[in-house]
Amino acid sequence: MKITLASAPATELEVDALAIPIATGQQLGAAAQELNVAMGGVLGEMVTNAEFRGRIHEVLPMPAQGRIRPRRVILYGLGALHDLDGQRLRSAHHELVRASRTWGYKRLAIMGVEPLGPDSLKAVVEGSVLGTFERRSRQTGQAPERREIQEIVLVGFGAGREAEVIAAQENGEATNRAREWQNAPGNELTPDALAQEATRIAQRHNLEVEVLGPAELKSGGYNLLLGVGGGSARPPRMIRVRYHGNHQQGAADSTVLALIGKGITFDSGGISLKEPEHMSRMKDDMSGAAAVLSAIDVIASRKLPLDVMAVVAAAENMPGPTAQRPGDVVVSADGKTVEILNTDAEGRLVLADALTHALRNGATHLIDLATLTGAATVAIGHAASAAVSNDDEFWRLVEQASREAGDRVWRLPIYADYRVLLSSNIADIRNSEYGEAGTIMGGMFIAEFAGGKPWAHIDIAASAWNTNLELTTVLRGPSGAGTRLCIELAEMMSRKATDSWPPATSERVTRAGR
Repeated sequence: MKITLASAPATELEVDALAIPIATGQQLGAAAQELNVAMGGVLGEMVTNAEFRGRIHEVLPMPAQGRIRPRRVILYGLGALHDLDGQRLRSAHHELVRASRTWGYKRLAIMGVEPLGPDSLKAVVEGSVLGTFERRSRQTGQAPERREIQEIVLVGFGAGREAEVIAAQENGEATNRAREWQNAPGNELTPDALAQEATRIAQRHNLEVEVLGPAELKSGGYNLLLGVGGGSARPPRMIRVRYHGNHQQGAADSTVLALIGKGITFDSGGISLKEPEHMSRMKDDMSGAAAVLSAIDVIASRKLPLDVMAVVAAAENMPGPTAQRPGDVVVSADGKTVEILNTDAEGRLVLADALTHALRNGATHLIDLATLTGAATVAIGHAASAAVSNDDEFWRLVEQASREAGDRVWRLPIYADYRVLLSSNIADIRNSEYGEAGTIMGGMFIAEFAGGKPWAHIDIAASAWNTNLELTTVLRGPSGAGTRLCIELAEMMSRKATDSWPPATSERVTRAGR
C-alpha cells in the first residue's frame, strides 16, 4: 500500500473517499468548514443533529453527489478527547481502513484537521497500516472478505515529512508481520521454522545469527529450555540475532540492548495439561518472539547507532514420554536450581535461560516480552500489557517508548515481601504455586536471572490477543503487542547514545498520541 502526503485542496483529490475525524461532543473544526460548505452543509448538520456522534470506531460514508472530486466523504469517530491516547488513535484508523476495504475503496484520503494535529501523523499512518492486516486463511477457493487499498493520501499534515511516513509505515508493517506469525498454526511455525524466519532476517541485513540446537543447548547448560521442550518430537532452539550498530561509537558507549522473546510455538501445558476449551489458541504463545524478531528487522534496516540483539527461546511444550514432570529439579544455565511444580508455568523457565544467553553475549540492558500469565488478564485485561522492572531509569525509557508507540504498558510493583514466595524446600527457587500476585511473581522469577542489569518484563498474555468480544475498541485477535514498543525503545536509546537525548520533541506527546 502506498502512503503519500498531498498539498492539494482536499476537495480536488481524485480519491474514492475523503475521511474527516470527529471527536465525541465536538463540532467540525475550522479547517473542515470549506469542505462542509462544498457539501452543502450536510456534514455539520450530521454532527449537530447527533446523526453522527464521533464515537470511536464509528464510521459513516456519504455520497459526495458530484459536489467535490472525492466520490464519498467519510465521517469517522475518535471518541472522547479526554480518552484519546496513542493506542485509541491507532485503533480508530485501523477501523477506518478496515471499513474502507469492506466497501472496496482503492484510494482513501485522510484529512489532518481538528482534533488531529501534526503530531498525530505517526499514529495515523501506523493505525492505517494496521487496518490492512488480514489473517491468512488456509481455506481453498475462499474469496477475501475485504479488498486491498492501493493508496492512502494524507492531507493537512504538513510538507516534507516523507521520512516520517516511511518510518511509521515500517512500524505498522512490522506489527502486522508479528500478527501473522502469531496466527500461524503450530504445525507450520515450529521452533525450527521460527529459527529459519530469524535467519532470513539476519541474511537480509547481514547480521550475526546463532541458532543452538539440542547438543549446543546441553553443552551450554540450558537445561530449563531443554526441559520445557523435552516432551516434543520437535526439539527446542535458542535463537540469537545481533545487529552491531555502535561500531562508530568506539569503546565510549558499550550499551547492548537485548530484546528477549518467549517462543513457545505451541503450549499444551505439558504434563500439567491445559483445559481443552481454548488450547487451540496456544499457537500464539510465541507472541513475544514474534515481536522481538519483527522489531530487530526494522532496527537493523534503520542502521541505528546502538547494539541490539534479539534472543528467542523456542520450544513446544508437550506431554510426551520424555517430558519434564511436576516435582523435577533442574539446573538452569546460570547455575540456579529450579523446582518444577507446574509444567504449564514454562515461559519463565525458557526466559530464564534466554536472559542468561543474552548476558553471556554482552547484553547490558534487557527487556523480555512473553505471554506469561493468565493472571495478567485478571490484573489488567486486554487493553494493556502488565510489566515489572528492577530499574527506575530504564523503566522510564520503556514507559516513554510505550507512549510514543501507542503500545500501552502498566508497571506493577516488585515488593520485597513477595520474594519468600519464590522459595523452595529442595531448590533455589520454584516456578509456580505462589498463591497470589501471579503476574508479579512470574516477573520476579525471571528477575532472578537478570544478573543485576537494568531489566524490564512485559507480560503480553492478554494484550497480544483480544478474546473479549465486548471489548470492541481493542484490536480483536492477534495484535502484535510489544513490536512497536521495542522499535521505539531502540530508537530512544540510540539517540541517547549519540548525545542527542532527549530529542527536542521527546516531551511533545499530545493527547492524540504519536
